[in-house]
Amino acid sequence: MNEPTIFEQPIHSKDPEVGEDAIYMPEYGVGANGRGPSRIGEEGEEEDDFRDYVFPEDRKLGTWSTAFLLINRVVGAGIFSTPSSIIHNTNSVGATLLFWVLGGVMTFCGLAVYLEFGTAIPRSGGEKVYLERVYRKPKYLATCIFAVQFILFAISTAGSISFSSYLLRCVLGSSTTSPTEAGGQAQEEATKYDGTWLNRGIAVAAITVVCLIHAFLPRLGIWLSNGLGVFKLVLLSLVVCTGFAALAGRMEGESPRNFSSFDGPGDATGNGDTQTDGMGKDEAGSAAGYALALLQVLYSYGGWENANYVLSEVRDAPRTLRRAAPIAIGTVTVFYVLANVAYFAAMTKDELSKSGVVPTAIFFTRVWGPSAFTDRVMPLFLSFSALGNVFAQSFAMPRVKQELAKEGTLPFSRFWASDWPEQKSPTGAILLHWIFTVALILGSSTKDVYQFLSNIFTYSGNWIKVFLGIGLLYLNFTPAENWNTPENQRFHSYPVLTVFWVVGLLYTCAAPFIPNTLLTKVHFSVVPALGTGMLVIGVVYWVIWAKVLPAFGFSIQHEVVVLPDGSERVKYKRVRPRGGRGGARRRRNGGRGGGRGGTTVVWR
Repeated sequence: MNEPTIFEQPIHSKDPEVGEDAIYMPEYGVGANGRGPSRIGEEGEEEDDFRDYVFPEDRKLGTWSTAFLLINRVVGAGIFSTPSSIIHNTNSVGATLLFWVLGGVMTFCGLAVYLEFGTAIPRSGGEKVYLERVYRKPKYLATCIFAVQFILFAISTAGSISFSSYLLRCVLGSSTTSPTEAGGQAQEEATKYDGTWLNRGIAVAAITVVCLIHAFLPRLGIWLSNGLGVFKLVLLSLVVCTGFAALAGRMEGESPRNFSSFDGPGDATGNGDTQTDGMGKDEAGSAAGYALALLQVLYSYGGWENANYVLSEVRDAPRTLRRAAPIAIGTVTVFYVLANVAYFAAMTKDELSKSGVVPTAIFFTRVWGPSAFTDRVMPLFLSFSALGNVFAQSFAMPRVKQELAKEGTLPFSRFWASDWPEQKSPTGAILLHWIFTVALILGSSTKDVYQFLSNIFTYSGNWIKVFLGIGLLYLNFTPAENWNTPENQRFHSYPVLTVFWVVGLLYTCAAPFIPNTLLTKVHFSVVPALGTGMLVIGVVYWVIWAKVLPAFGFSIQHEVVVLPDGSERVKYKRVRPRGGRGGARRRRNGGRGGGRGGTTVVWR
């Protein structure tokens, strides 16, 4: 059996003199086969390779397009769907509002970490690129763990289901005839179709249409995403203004008086009965309840890192990112806190807790009274908001998945990395995104499916963010890493903010293991077990990809691609050994008799 060989990653300068290993290529986008770049193999044969596409400046995102990308990704299903589960887990008006403020603070702390990484490494890929920069040993382990998490859980299932739920309420309307009845029977109607095949079928249709638009009409997809981003801010403004009207007493029915005490009157744990852990302790408001509530809050703020996924498509990325990201997240945080004040100004804790994924529709009914506008038009508007979230996710996430495929990390990488038919969008990666989104939509049938899926999405992502936060601290306090070299455009985060962010994320990762019944249809251990199991699956995948295959004669080789804009990208090649000992020596020398472990492809 051949000895496993994993090549060292070569270090190449961005200067024109790249050494004798370099293979100079023609204009990007055109290779010797007329379809893409080509590479000279070890035996001199020409091999097809992935197409390396550099976006023209006129197609790149500016400051406001980047800001609206973030707003459209962050504001979506979350703020209009999660308030019910958050109050259910805290059973306190004051604690809920504090969690929304805490979520905003944690988001800004995390944003500082991503700004430092993004301005130092301004290229698409997000966490994948940053993990590879920090965790170089064991080789490829960080890449494999991130690939498993992102492929399995970075999907648009929750947003698609929320869109379907609001659309069903729009079409079916409500049979309630008074505000008081709207606070009781309406909640049952709101969740009647959750988890049904009709609900799932509409969700599948939604993600299918969105993916087709992004794949074949990408410019239209960007315009729709920007337009829906503006629409969401208008809708949030309407929620806030309606809440102020309720606070002033201008609403149908009686005021819930939620601000008369810190916890507020009434109970939000279910049918007026307090949920306990079997020992007489209230589960809502416990460590586990607070952790689940914070997961839901962080899910609602989720998406602030999306610009880092597409930095190669952002004009003057470091400068644009430093401007657009704080504008977007600052705007969202203010609106989120005010929107929750509005909810509590009009709805009792019990009403909000039972409203499922459509609390905003019931909120408008409580303030304005039952009408065609509140029963049908407002749910339609809210479905557009959720659809905008799906548009933003399906634009950014496939870009990262394509980067993973281009590097050969995924099975059938050539297919998933393809940009057929016109090199306008990552169609292969969009298809991969669609497959896993639809799989979870069809496999979900419980009433609390939205809360369950959003918790899984946030929980698994929090582990990746913990590693990034710890990694940034390591880079900043390790002089040998040369991370703190003076650069004009780099943003520097304060270590105390990074530590606060990491501690908060660790709490959300540990506390859900505490026994509870807050997810009524799913055992409490499923969310943390699946989220943490992602790490184990990533390690297993790494063992197979980087250890087992080389043991059977497949070596992993680097290939560094230097693009026309000066950026570099690394591809991992699995190469079957040829030619006995001499061939093995050539492979260890980079396949060209004296290199440093790989091939450099330079575009001109």
